[in-house]
Amino acid sequence: MDVGGLKVASITDMIDGPASWTVERDVHMLILHDAGSYHWLETWLDGHRTALGDPLPDEIWFVPAGRRFKATAKGGTARSIHIEIPAARLAVPGGARAIAAHRDREMAVLVRKLLAGDTKAAGTLVAVLAETLARNIAPPLPQALLRRIDGLMASIQTQLEIQITVEDMAAETGMSVNSLISNFARATGRTPAQYVLHQRLRRACWFLANRPLSIAEIAFATGFSSHAHLCAVFRRKLAMSPGEWRAFASGRVSCDD
Repeated sequence: MDVGGLKVASITDMIDGPASWTVERDVHMLILHDAGSYHWLETWLDGHRTALGDPLPDEIWFVPAGRRFKATAKGGTARSIHIEIPAARLAVPGGARAIAAHRDREMAVLVRKLLAGDTKAAGTLVAVLAETLARNIAPPLPQALLRRIDGLMASIQTQLEIQITVEDMAAETGMSVNSLISNFARATGRTPAQYVLHQRLRRACWFLANRPLSIAEIAFATGFSSHAHLCAVFRRKLAMSPGEWRAFASGRVSCDD
């Protein structure tokens, strides 16, 4: 449906097994994960990895017009809200980093208002998205460095339950520690340590919604030093406790209304 000049749709994907798909449009696409699970999702923009791990409720992906987005999933049923934004209505600045698995409470609320038919939310959403893009501009990296960072992101995902040092990551990529920190931040908007914490938090969120484990067990399984450490990170990053997240996200595990 058209709401304030933007096209809005709620889409449910039912995938029986491993699958991949691409998006390349002449309009911008904003995708908010609403409910359900792909059991595993990897995304790329123009051939470079942007996110790994099952999407969480209210995480956002943005695909600029003319750019090539690719995703692979293991399977499952997931519901998302898709917003089409005319390219003429939003200028994407050069050097803007990819928006993937992004959490923005204001943006998520605006997307849901659009789905409910609130035309006033359209202009506000475009403005908030423009501000987000403007805050995430960095000089592009050479393709060879981007490939090394892509590989490191995949490697980190297999080691979240153990302690990973920046020295180990630098050695894996063949960079000095300072070069790795600088290049990784230019590519992702986070330092390597911040990225590891982000991915641990995402995995902990998934466990809370999908597994009947105690918070202490989840902390151990996701590389946090203790129950208290996990709780502190939840409060700082999500403004809620692990238990509050579990209550919120458990209602989004299924796509049934």
